[in-house]
Amino acid sequence: MDVPSGHFAYTQIHKLRELGITQGIGNNMFGVGRTITRGEFVTFLVRLMGWDIVKPAKGSFIDNMDLSHSFYGTIETALLNGVINKDSNYFRTDDPITREEMAIMIVRTLGYDTLAGQLDSLGKPFSDVARNYGYITIAKDLGITAGTGPNTFSPNGLATREQAAAMMIRMYDKLNTPMEDLHAFYAISSASQIEKFSQLDSVSFGWARLEYDENTKQVYINTDGADNEYYIPTGYAGVLEKAAGNNVSCQLMFFVKDQNIIDPGTNKTIKLAEYIVTRPEIRKPVIKAMVDMVNETKKHGSSFSFDGMVSDFEGFKGNALKQSYNAFLQELKNELAKTNKKLYVAVHPKRKPGQAYFDGYDYRTIGEIADKVILMAHDYDAVSLTEDEMLRGYTDTPVTPLDEVYYALKSITDPDSGVRDLNKIWLQLSMDTVQWKLKDGKVIHSIPFHPSYNQLIQRFLTGVELNYSEYSQNPYAKFFNYEDGTDNIIWYENQRSIDEKIKLAKLFGVKGLSLWRLGNIPEHSDTPEVRLGLDIWNEIVKNF
Repeated sequence: MDVPSGHFAYTQIHKLRELGITQGIGNNMFGVGRTITRGEFVTFLVRLMGWDIVKPAKGSFIDNMDLSHSFYGTIETALLNGVINKDSNYFRTDDPITREEMAIMIVRTLGYDTLAGQLDSLGKPFSDVARNYGYITIAKDLGITAGTGPNTFSPNGLATREQAAAMMIRMYDKLNTPMEDLHAFYAISSASQIEKFSQLDSVSFGWARLEYDENTKQVYINTDGADNEYYIPTGYAGVLEKAAGNNVSCQLMFFVKDQNIIDPGTNKTIKLAEYIVTRPEIRKPVIKAMVDMVNETKKHGSSFSFDGMVSDFEGFKGNALKQSYNAFLQELKNELAKTNKKLYVAVHPKRKPGQAYFDGYDYRTIGEIADKVILMAHDYDAVSLTEDEMLRGYTDTPVTPLDEVYYALKSITDPDSGVRDLNKIWLQLSMDTVQWKLKDGKVIHSIPFHPSYNQLIQRFLTGVELNYSEYSQNPYAKFFNYEDGTDNIIWYENQRSIDEKIKLAKLFGVKGLSLWRLGNIPEHSDTPEVRLGLDIWNEIVKNF
């Protein structure tokens, strides 16, 4: 009755009612303009999350001892689920909640208490915020709450019931909106999961690698299998027919060999990818060859026209390469557009200040040029250990620390420098593993092993210690190998870690996922006796 149809929170308030979160303050009134109390806010959050209400025999706060009080159970449930902490003997149920307290409770409801602490290092999200930087940063980045001015948050300001409703429903909608696009790569060894085409919207085939011929001094596209994982298999026509039969968009991926060459023009040693994009006279024929192959690939007595391509040029650093790659992609897109072919571009993730990373990718411009941008927010584990790290037994190398994935998503969705159209962004999930062997507390090899998931499952079924890092939101396993007398630790992905990344993508407004790669995505079903949490395929598809 007190919520006019033109009110900014009209939809959210009515959704709270439809969800059974609140019936208002009575007499068909919501209480627009009234402040909301801490007890009311935490009760709304608990109901919104659908948690089972707990009612212990005795309350945890001096002012929450009345078992008959309507907020008794929700306050205790919030405490159990980490929404609030017992940092005082009093909860202050009837006190109006501040904007800072709301942000903290929402972030904790999302399970990001630890993450908030990790993000404190990013500094003040607003000029008037003096503490709890990480919580308010997350609430701001995820679009759950905004400032009260260009650079102010008013942390001690009070919120109205309708403002609280808008914040909570924004969070609820982000969490409960299905993903839209599921893309996967078919490369290297993917045939075992070809039946997954029926659940995909798009598939890209890793069957082409750009290389440099030292004899002819020419860049060429290698599609043969000799010393090249990215080759066209003899039975490729049947694979493409399978994809077409499932109405799946088919792209050809072009990977660039990690090859050092001597630039004939300067006599300096540079990477092949850099050589291609920085030389207009080189990139023009390379682009023509790539587009020609997309338009018609002829191999093994068959031919096929792809719907588009993936540009996978990795390892770029610096502004000069950033600008050169922009020019390359624009020229490539112009040629592809002549036959209505799509362009997907894979990019490296940005990393937090102070960390080195491949910064030669202009998200804003690439987002304007490309049809899709694939964010490769993975492979954060150590490529190798130093001698000192080996002696110290250092093995803390999760494959996808959540704070890193968070910063990558924050950067690529940045309203000023990120991809403008969030519908173009796909978060890539990669099934990486990292294994270290130790003797006498020391790592005995500097380069990690990378066992397959089939090998992991077989090892896990023999009995290992399964753990989960709350800090990185990554699983790891420990076991002793009696054959070689080593202690072992393996970092990997499981259903929980994958779900955390998908949830984060949703909260940032990203609606698509890319999978590297088919053939390596575990779908091991748990039993009551053995729970490994490795049915990752079904964990992914349930979000669509």
